Amino acid sequence: MTPRLHRTAVAALFACATVAEAQQLAVVRVRREQQLVLSQVPAGGGPELRVAPGIPTVVGFDAEVAHAEVARKGPGRLVWVEVVGRSVSIKSREALASGESMPLEVLLVQGSTRHRLVFQLVSRPGEVDARVDVELSPSSTTSLEPVVAFPQREDGPFSRMVFSGVMGRSGITGSMFLGKTIGSGVIATRPWDYRGAHGRAITFLVHNPEGARPWVASEVVCLSPTGEVLESGVRWRVSMAAPIEPGSSGQVVVESADKGAGAPVRLEVREVGGNRVVRVEESR
Repeated sequence: MTPRLHRTAVAALFACATVAEAQQLAVVRVRREQQLVLSQVPAGGGPELRVAPGIPTVVGFDAEVAHAEVARKGPGRLVWVEVVGRSVSIKSREALASGESMPLEVLLVQGSTRHRLVFQLVSRPGEVDARVDVELSPSSTTSLEPVVAFPQREDGPFSRMVFSGVMGRSGITGSMFLGKTIGSGVIATRPWDYRGAHGRAITFLVHNPEGARPWVASEVVCLSPTGEVLESGVRWRVSMAAPIEPGSSGQVVVESADKGAGAPVRLEVREVGGNRVVRVEESR
């Protein structure tokens, strides 16, 4: 046999072995179908979804899927998630390690109500969930996470000025903020700095990405230069005109009764019921 024919034969054998291995992987796993009613799901880390490489897992809901996201952990870990109407398709590139789980977060929309569900992706020898149908039961509302209601806003002099559109208020000066706003999970832009005899305010625009839940600010904390939360310092408060819906932008005002002189301002505006934040860092 010539060297060229030998290489061709080896390549053919390798291809056949790869196909046989893939077929064996599909054969040895029992493709399961299950139905979940959320009132029957125990509290904790969420129901398990058995996934396997090369075999898609389709999860169907009786509500529209607004967003689905899986936490990617470890080097080279890759899980594809695709949303189509009321279904989520999950495809993993490699099997999860024994005892390992990966959270899948799904945001559902039912009319004006939104719910967040968390599933745990796992790998089980010999099994894979090919199809999972999930039903939202009225009695399961306590196990779901509804959209957080917009808290009562306590307007200050600056926020009243901003939201009313009266920008020429006597004794208040405005200029571009000498620093930056850094969004985590949202986009924060166009920071502006206002000062007056009764205090200081920093305003900025927040853009909430499509598919996310409404963004509502809960509190403002002061940070040290290294990022730790300070126990003492100037008290700041945050104001918004309304929750910022997915795909929309809204203005946020943080203000203090102190002029903010002294150390550079380092603030963190935190989200209600979530971990998306905006950092406000002043340059000096």
